[in-house]
Amino acid sequence: MLPLLLLLGGMMLAALAAQLLLEGSGYVLLVTPDGLMSLEMSFWTGLILLLALLLVSFFVLRVLGWLSHPLRGLHLRQQRYQAQAALKTTVRGLVDLAEGRWKRARKLLVKAAPKSGTPLINYLAAAQAAHYEGLEEEAEQLLKKAEQSTPDARLAIDFSQARIQLDQGHYEQALATLVRLYEQVPKHPLVLRQLRDTYLTLGDWKPLLALLPALRQAKVATSAELDQLEERAYLKRIEDLRHQWHTGAAGSCLQEEVRLFWQHLPKKWREKEAIFSQWIGLLFDLQSWTQAEQLLSQRLKQHWSSEWIELYGRLPAEVEIKRRLLQAEKWLHDRPDDAALLHALGRISQQAGLWGKAREYYHASWSIQRSGAVALELARLLKALNEPELSQRYEREALGLLIQHLPRLPLP
Repeated sequence: MLPLLLLLGGMMLAALAAQLLLEGSGYVLLVTPDGLMSLEMSFWTGLILLLALLLVSFFVLRVLGWLSHPLRGLHLRQQRYQAQAALKTTVRGLVDLAEGRWKRARKLLVKAAPKSGTPLINYLAAAQAAHYEGLEEEAEQLLKKAEQSTPDARLAIDFSQARIQLDQGHYEQALATLVRLYEQVPKHPLVLRQLRDTYLTLGDWKPLLALLPALRQAKVATSAELDQLEERAYLKRIEDLRHQWHTGAAGSCLQEEVRLFWQHLPKKWREKEAIFSQWIGLLFDLQSWTQAEQLLSQRLKQHWSSEWIELYGRLPAEVEIKRRLLQAEKWLHDRPDDAALLHALGRISQQAGLWGKAREYYHASWSIQRSGAVALELARLLKALNEPELSQRYEREALGLLIQHLPRLPLP
């Protein structure tokens, strides 16, 4: 379209000039300021002289420019030649890198970097080759040269550095680099994936949980995979809290951290059986009996579990003993043949000092399901009630159940 427009414009100007010639040539009058000299000519003659003057001026300026820098052309030609040579060397280096010839690739890329139009690419690729060679200090130096050559490319340099650190197994250093990257590009899928994998490797569950909303928004995995990851992270986080309690690493602030954790835990995960059981175990470790009793009572009304009713019976006597006994007996109306519930009722009755009732509940549980724990607790109660023969009988029953689970080994 451009040549066509220029042609049309030229034709229009020619038609205009022809029209002007037909109407009259006109004239140009040049007079000096003092009026002593004057020059008169036709308009077209003046226009031709003006164009000729412009062409001569352009030519003179070009000659003067060349005379002032007579070697500029040679210098520019040399620069182009060097750039082409550097490009060819860079391409050979990248090919060697792709084919696994690390040493040769590193040397070619470093050699071409100063004359290359993109030294950043040369130094980053050379750092990768040095890493594959096992020259970690050399790789670090090449990354520094990459930053010096292109200070604005810090993001690309951090990406390469994080990848090298992860390959080396330097996860703590890689984590610092990835956190810096995450602050710059919080929605970048590669950064999110690498940050997730690093947290998993280090077992750093608290920041991983904080990262999960960004992982979901970026869709770095399927919804089901992220749900599994989130459940695992919550379970591991509770395990960490229990470990801190047993080792004394958390100090006095653990109780508050535990309270805030459950308070901010989404309802979806509170209802997960595995997470709830782990949480009750933590409350038992912390001896937070009141909260444990409230949660267990509420959950058992919604969803029955032999594991949870067993824990309900393990609560100490000072925790709402009368109310717990009444509640458990209400449950017994709906579940008269539940061995775990009868066992729990035996324990609660024994805590309340109701020896006869405790004995009946233990015996009822034993008659439904033979359990070593029930037999031993019943034996202990019978011994205290001065029934040694019956106590010894249940002790033998418990020992027999234990022996059944022993491996078969030769005897003398």
